[in-house]
Amino acid sequence: MRLVLVFCALVAAAGCGGKAEVKPEGTPAQKDFGTQVGDAGADTKTLADANAAASEVVRAAGDCDAVKAALPEAQRKLDEIGPNVRTQAGRVSFEVIRKRVNDIAQMCP
Repeated sequence: MRLVLVFCALVAAAGCGGKAEVKPEGTPAQKDFGTQVGDAGADTKTLADANAAASEVVRAAGDCDAVKAALPEAQRKLDEIGPNVRTQAGRVSFEVIRKRVNDIAQMCP
């Protein structure tokens, strides 16, 4: 009787799994842990550069003339930095920085 229960449990367990996940074509392969850590470290530096590029505009937020003077350079640097962001969390953070600069720019037509 015990053998029958073990056999049934094994058959049930085998039936629960077994389907391989099929990824859509063009989906990037999962990165290994070391690569992910490296990407996060690189994004830390990249986001520090993005914050530095945006800082002139942010500091000048109360002075529209200063914003207009700093804005082209900040946007150029952000455009350069953007493609270097490697992680999803980094992209979200980068977009927050870019949005902050754009919001300040909209306050100064």
